[in-house]
Amino acid sequence: MIKRLYPLLGGLFISATALAQSSNDALLYSPLQPHGTARTQALGGAGVGLGGDYSSAHINPAGIAVFKTGEFLISGAVNINNNTSTWLPNPNGDKTTGNRSNFQVPNIGVIFATNKNSGRSTWNNITFSLGMDRLANYNNQIAIAGRNTNSSYSDSWVDDIFSGNKATQALGTDLGFSTGLIADFQPTGGGNKEPMSLASPKRQIGNLPSVDQRGTLKTEGGLNEYVFAIGGNYGDRLYIGASLNLPSINYKESLTWSEDDVSKNPNNNFSYFDYYKNLKRTGLGIGGKVGILYKVTDRFRVGGTFVTPTFYSLHDAITSELYSDVEDGKKEVSAFSVDQTNGYAVESDYNFTAPLRAAAGASYFFGNLQDPRSTQGFITADYEFVNQASGKFRMSDDKGTQNLLNNNINAIYRSTSNLRAGAELKFMSVYAVRAGFAWYANPYSNDAYNAGIDASRKVYSGGIGFRNKGFYADATYSYTQGNDRYQPYTVYEASLSPKAASLDYTRSNIMLTIGFKF
Repeated sequence: MIKRLYPLLGGLFISATALAQSSNDALLYSPLQPHGTARTQALGGAGVGLGGDYSSAHINPAGIAVFKTGEFLISGAVNINNNTSTWLPNPNGDKTTGNRSNFQVPNIGVIFATNKNSGRSTWNNITFSLGMDRLANYNNQIAIAGRNTNSSYSDSWVDDIFSGNKATQALGTDLGFSTGLIADFQPTGGGNKEPMSLASPKRQIGNLPSVDQRGTLKTEGGLNEYVFAIGGNYGDRLYIGASLNLPSINYKESLTWSEDDVSKNPNNNFSYFDYYKNLKRTGLGIGGKVGILYKVTDRFRVGGTFVTPTFYSLHDAITSELYSDVEDGKKEVSAFSVDQTNGYAVESDYNFTAPLRAAAGASYFFGNLQDPRSTQGFITADYEFVNQASGKFRMSDDKGTQNLLNNNINAIYRSTSNLRAGAELKFMSVYAVRAGFAWYANPYSNDAYNAGIDASRKVYSGGIGFRNKGFYADATYSYTQGNDRYQPYTVYEASLSPKAASLDYTRSNIMLTIGFKF
């Protein structure tokens, strides 16, 4: 739903949060969390300068060339997400919580290695990898609540009368008219009729001081990357690799929004409304990675990787329904978007290009590396650069919306530097303990576009491992902590739009990876 732009900061912020394909969606395709096997996640997601783990296929494909034997692995994980929101004044307390948990299979893969030579001036082996890794887990829940004296969610549907199209109007405006929630107001003294929402505290007929608002946004699904990677080992010193990446998106979003008349006046033309909107997004992408890993000495390695922009083809399907009572004697009246669209969801097809990424890493190994029974280990660290502002929508049939979205992305986001580090200590030849930390920088520009929210994230992780006779098992616990913001809706008159809700976000991830060498 496209709103008219203001030449002020608030106008750009409005337009960024009120679109069917929102500029907020750009972060869905640019992960802000560690990924990989349990071992890699225990190391804070670091691995660019390490190698020797299946995760290398998705981080730095040169790292798979370290393998000289085949391997199969599979992982399982449980995620627990919690959000505490602060929004408008709330008589029941200013903080509202939402939580969601789920089980997932974050990765499965196989390594094939050809171990032909062992010289210092020959190609010693070529290694191939096939598999899947979950780059982003969308399972989450946000809940907000507050008392609003300025606007209603349904005010945005009134704006759509002037700035929307038939598809977007079917999701809200048409439902408002069908249930009587949106009505025409005849100004005193004549003139043109003006549409208004009977749920709006600023409605033309007055007599509605405020509304209690409650919203819950549930999301589920994930971004899975399917990869074919190849790596070469020259002289057991230089490792190079490349991969073809085919990401798949499955994203679902369910919004429940309710508003009630605070005054409980049975004769002021509004009692309540409940609105439900469901989005299903699917898509496929294509991209690639190239990487290098160099063993400077037996104890010190450095690596680098470059991730090309990823090109996505996406499809959205949206339905909605509205239940309202406007105290006209009809009690509750319902309306459904599919009744406005001949039984079909509101659908759209478009493309998105996720930004390129570049990373460098280094690892240092300590202990007696010649004796596998001795205590030994390593420390590793990565630096990653990504320009979040370079994401681009492509809409062949709507260049106006395309340009508006891309301008908003450029205004809202910025370049970021992300850091990941970890350490492993191996003892008694079969056991290992690990710890890691990751810091993902704030992707939002530091200005009024984003209500001053610092959305950087910190990830603390630790794990244990067991390896013996061609079998291994790794277990990891990681804890993510950060802030974000959620803008439930905006209206044309910027001063009447509610502020964005601030979110305190935490995620616990418990993960197990098992593997077999062959």
